Amino acid sequence: MKRAFRGDSGDVNVEVAIGVSALIILFGLALIGMRVITAESAVDEAARSAARSASIARDGEAAAEAAETRAQAVIAQQGLNCDNLHIAVDARDFAKPLGETGYVIATVTCEVTFRDLMIPGSRLAVSEFRSPIDRYGARR
Repeated sequence: MKRAFRGDSGDVNVEVAIGVSALIILFGLALIGMRVITAESAVDEAARSAARSASIARDGEAAAEAAETRAQAVIAQQGLNCDNLHIAVDARDFAKPLGETGYVIATVTCEVTFRDLMIPGSRLAVSEFRSPIDRYGARR
């Protein structure tokens, strides 16, 4: 008869363990989300800056060098640790004659890992930016 009047008294320790586990998982997901947003922003800036640096060069070879150097500098400034950083520059429009519109296209690819957060996995951040070449600037 006494059992019927006790009510429902659950084990608080189990409830706390489940609640804390859920909070840890949510915190981990928030950290991953922030890391991904930050990495994508840094890769966008690197591609934008690389294309702009390349577009003021005098030829395609110098443009590719300038773009790669600038993209690596921006990634380093942002403090982003990339596994498999790849910088591709399409500078073939430097071959166009003066007066024709041409563009330099820089593509930056960075694999961002979460090892420092002690979370397995990675995310690929890719950005492409196109910058116009001066129509009447000196070209070789």
